[in-house]
Amino acid sequence: MNEITNKINIDKLQALNDSEGLLRNKIDFLNNCQKILDTDVYQKWFLDIQIFSFTAHEIIVSSPSKLSRDWINREFFSQKLFIAKLKDFYPKLIKISAIFIANQSDKKLDIPNNSPTEPESKPFNKVINLSKHDNIFAYGTELNPKFTFQNFISAKHNKIALSMAKIIAGCPETPQLFDDKIPLFIHGNVGMGKTHLAQAIAWGIKANNSSKKVVYLSAEKFMFHFVQSIRNNEIMTFKEKMRSIDVLIVDDVQFISGKDSTQQEFMNCFNSLVEDNKQVVLVCDRCPTALENIDEKLKSRISGGMIVNFKNPDFADRLAIIKGKTQQLNLEISDEILNFVATNLKGSNRDLEGAIKKIYAEKIFGETEINLNLIKNILVNYINSSKNNNLSIEKIQKIVADFYNLKINDLTSKDRTKNLSHARQIAMSLCKKYTSESLKNIGERFSKNHATVIHAIKSVAELESKCAKSAHEIKSLEDKLSQ
Repeated sequence: MNEITNKINIDKLQALNDSEGLLRNKIDFLNNCQKILDTDVYQKWFLDIQIFSFTAHEIIVSSPSKLSRDWINREFFSQKLFIAKLKDFYPKLIKISAIFIANQSDKKLDIPNNSPTEPESKPFNKVINLSKHDNIFAYGTELNPKFTFQNFISAKHNKIALSMAKIIAGCPETPQLFDDKIPLFIHGNVGMGKTHLAQAIAWGIKANNSSKKVVYLSAEKFMFHFVQSIRNNEIMTFKEKMRSIDVLIVDDVQFISGKDSTQQEFMNCFNSLVEDNKQVVLVCDRCPTALENIDEKLKSRISGGMIVNFKNPDFADRLAIIKGKTQQLNLEISDEILNFVATNLKGSNRDLEGAIKKIYAEKIFGETEINLNLIKNILVNYINSSKNNNLSIEKIQKIVADFYNLKINDLTSKDRTKNLSHARQIAMSLCKKYTSESLKNIGERFSKNHATVIHAIKSVAELESKCAKSAHEIKSLEDKLSQ
């Protein structure tokens, strides 16, 4: 009992210290603004602002309204003269901005008569970097409000991934499997719901533990901010910010492939957060071992966490997804149609959702009865696309070999005769277009490396645009692949 009481007292003391710090910073900041602004301007725009976050390099203020936020950012915080004057008091200041958060009256630290008072005992909530409205560092990506656990349809193929995501998010009904935070790596084919699940983790953390600072962003955006920080000589600020968060969620990790300096900084950030028992979630279109041009140390670090694969849905999974989507849209269709769609659309979850939305639109705007024959007509493109999604490298090799009167062994040999090289390049290009296999895997199946596959794709694209005969051959092959 004494330990619990001591922890509560420590938490209260920490909250008190945080509030006192913000209170002192507000007084100091307002006094300095008063020195560089006209009295009328100061009283109209600055008197009611609050200090939301304060560091040597960055100051975030909270405005009482959106109008006030926009005016302050435009007329003051974006003006070089104002920043220059403010730097007289804060020499290391790099960025200052205003934000507005609705219903924040219970978070204000009022200062009657411009003198310090005893701060509120209620802790000042930290900002969670989820959207443009509450993103301290302006690093995170705007989240889709529909990408929540409530809207995520659970099926056999994604059950483990969903369970782990809920544990990471701290959902009340989930068990605590590990004492420490372990990195979570989610991978799977395009359109399976990985991004939805990653954003659901962010929303879940916001709902279950609002004191945590969360950043969700793509690997591309991570690289963009990293490069910008180097150009602006702000690399230390970037490092400090990325290491100060509690949860980092990075989507499309494969984007950093081949970008050595970004990989190094990403690994440093990853290591720092993991060592500090912070949570890291990575999302990728392939497993760590299949990542190309990625530093082996980074691969090893990633592989040390929990790796969860989004498997391709089978018939039962597809049926569950389709039923879930129709329920979300309040769309009533017969079991016969549901079974037909689940049987014939074997692509991604995104394809299934697109098909259901097309049926929904037909029901809302069309004047004909929704029956099986109509469904077959309106979903013909989805069904053809689904057939293509079932293609394998072996099947493509066989179709291309038959088309050019060759053997599959010819395509995988080291023979470089003109006719054979032409057929091989088209086969590799089609494999990249119609399968989810990596460049490395495609190259290995043709006894080549990934660079040769890239060259083949470029060569075929050029041939298709300049040579009518080659374009016709490729079109004929694609027709055969869709049969």
